[in-house]
Amino acid sequence: MKLATAALLLACMPFAASAEDAPSKDTILWGTFGEWGVRVDTTAGNACYLGRVYDADVVLRFGRYSKQGNSGLYFSVNNPKWKSLKHGQEYLIDLQFGDNDPWSASAMGVVEDDDVTRSLLVSGADEKFLEEFETSDTAKVYYDDKEIINLSLKGVTEAVREMNACQKKTDEVLKKLNPKTEEAEPFAKKSPVGAVDRPREL
Repeated sequence: MKLATAALLLACMPFAASAEDAPSKDTILWGTFGEWGVRVDTTAGNACYLGRVYDADVVLRFGRYSKQGNSGLYFSVNNPKWKSLKHGQEYLIDLQFGDNDPWSASAMGVVEDDDVTRSLLVSGADEKFLEEFETSDTAKVYYDDKEIINLSLKGVTEAVREMNACQKKTDEVLKKLNPKTEEAEPFAKKSPVGAVDRPREL
């Protein structure tokens, strides 16, 4: 078994795991590609993610996050039928992409009062995680040695490519909008005493 590199602590969650892959004030649409939507999540440090809605309001999200010095990848799957899921509780699961060896992961339960958002959330910083996801045709989740989710990833390769393009463009725009502190605030940094020859006074 491989071990997912990290699980998000609920108190430090850098984004909201939404049950619906739908427009909101916190997301910006990049584009729709087959069954997948790619968006920018402003609550996750303006990081891009992809999402897909399946039957019975099952929702899969996969993306990046970058906030408060933390960054990495996350996988989230929502199923409103998981009535016994508890908010903030950790669940040991196995997550398998295609025929690759399963990842052993600690998933966080995310439950909201709308009775629709009941998600398992896993995060990590290993790019191998992304590589397996984008080249696989299914995503399966096991709990207590039982398969609880088996979702098609058809079209995911293009969606991941667009997610990466979304991130590259978003980073470029943000860099232009937020120049370095030294450039925006030339007087923020004090010059060392005696380092600069003073000009003649008028």
